[in-house]
Amino acid sequence: MNRRIRMILTAAAVLVFLYFMPFVTTDKADDAGRKWRVPFGMWFTSSDDSSVTFSSIRSGYALTKDAENALQWHEEHTCYGTTYYYDKAADVSLTGYTVENGIPSRLTFTYEHGNACAGWTVDDEIAWEIGDIHEIDFGISTDEAVEKEWLVIRDGKALDPGVFNNFARLCKQGVFGIMRTMIIEGDSVRFIDIQNLENAKYRIAVNDGKTVTENIYSRFSDERNSDETHIRAIVTEGSFDHQTEETLFEFDVK
Repeated sequence: MNRRIRMILTAAAVLVFLYFMPFVTTDKADDAGRKWRVPFGMWFTSSDDSSVTFSSIRSGYALTKDAENALQWHEEHTCYGTTYYYDKAADVSLTGYTVENGIPSRLTFTYEHGNACAGWTVDDEIAWEIGDIHEIDFGISTDEAVEKEWLVIRDGKALDPGVFNNFARLCKQGVFGIMRTMIIEGDSVRFIDIQNLENAKYRIAVNDGKTVTENIYSRFSDERNSDETHIRAIVTEGSFDHQTEETLFEFDVK
């Protein structure tokens, strides 16, 4: 095999390697001058307010592998049920990417402006899982509320008192959590959220269908009669030597 053929074959092998194999990541600027971490061998194609696209002659497989590595260059945060990769330099939170095969192939990163998880805490995550009390459907049936594992009190009697007992026990153990209570008295309905916060406080939110009120208390407890057939949920606020007590709700066990 002569030298010329060997050079051609070597060059072909290098091209195949670069086309198919994952490689390295590098910084590449868009038309606004912002730098993005992208797979090697890409050039800027287009952008809008929530995505940026780069093109390459490399394979979609290689770009997919390198795009994963590019994301890992940034701070990984999970909030609101989504994993974000915060790029400090561009001040955007990357939410993911898509790869289109072709000649050229394309890689598009999607993002949100700023740090999407700024201010997020475990408290937020717990509250988010149960839903915003402002958005409650007052048409929900008691069966649906019980299925959601909310405490339901109808005309003074709890349909599922075990929900309250479990929540009260976890609070005594210092476990973060939240309980939603649906209280039905005749034709009126209201909802109360009790949330055990990170800072040893309790957030109480009440939605009566007209307004939503929210307060922070220093203590949550319950008071029971001797045979535990009547339970009163209590919150306390104020300093140790000057505390005020408030009954959130009370119920009988069926």
